[in-house]
Amino acid sequence: MTMNDFFSKQEYTEQDILSLIENHVEESVYLDFKAAGSLVATEDKKKEIAKDVAAFANSDGGIIVYGIHETAHQAGSLSYIDGHALTKEWLEQVIQSRLSPRLNMPLVYPVRFDNDVSKSVYVVKIPRSAHAPHMTADKKFYKRYNFQSVQMEEFEIRDLYNRKDRTDLELDELLIVSNGATEQAGCLRMAGYQVRFQVKNNSQTIENHYKLEIAVPLVIMTVQNPINPYKIRNEGEYVVFSVPNSSPLFQGELTTAAEISLHFHLHTLAYLQKPIKTKLYFSSGIRSKEYLLQGCLLQKGKPIEESEWSH
Repeated sequence: MTMNDFFSKQEYTEQDILSLIENHVEESVYLDFKAAGSLVATEDKKKEIAKDVAAFANSDGGIIVYGIHETAHQAGSLSYIDGHALTKEWLEQVIQSRLSPRLNMPLVYPVRFDNDVSKSVYVVKIPRSAHAPHMTADKKFYKRYNFQSVQMEEFEIRDLYNRKDRTDLELDELLIVSNGATEQAGCLRMAGYQVRFQVKNNSQTIENHYKLEIAVPLVIMTVQNPINPYKIRNEGEYVVFSVPNSSPLFQGELTTAAEISLHFHLHTLAYLQKPIKTKLYFSSGIRSKEYLLQGCLLQKGKPIEESEWSH
């Protein structure tokens, strides 16, 4: 399980928690481990809980796992929480009552080892907040920095007040559809694909103007291609396209920003390991992402391999 998989999960199991320990996963700006002693019904501990949650919300979001003892900033061992004494609802109430404005959705996932509530681990998923900055009950603002929650500077707080007015776009995973294949004596001679580039608006603001720049190895492009009108230049073995948006991108919307037709034969399989390079330009910034097609192109339900091709 990769960390991206862990962050995107909608529920958590004992094995998910154990895998963090077995793989010695390290804390980061997005991940924090807390032993059972961090969840105690004292005022000092409640302040610390609010501080840590606010820091993630004011930064780029993340996860706190209550119930793992860390060693040298790595997941070290289980540190069970008594879920009878400290319930999921108690933790949610502590978070919400000590943040201003309140968070829309801190998500607390209880994991009960051996189905025993007294052997609980709480996974707290905190989204990047569009309503930042969030102030804690001590009238302070916090952010994530390396492995810690630290107090914010005045200029950082001021900048966060403008977050809700900024768009936040990201490049999603590719949508790849087989576009036919030819065979000879049971072996592949050519395989074609339609590749769609997805853009998502993660903010609470409508984005009216954005464009996607795509650099693709020329040799794997079909002659008749829907993206051809957007060609702007050649860069070595790559051809570069710049595709403007055709309509506004609304809050939470996921859309296809561009589509390209590719084809492969035996002598171009090496280009599966050449990245498709993208840049997303929008009003609040630039996002870059590279995509490798190795292992992503399927024929008959499995990734294409050189051994299946006609020589």
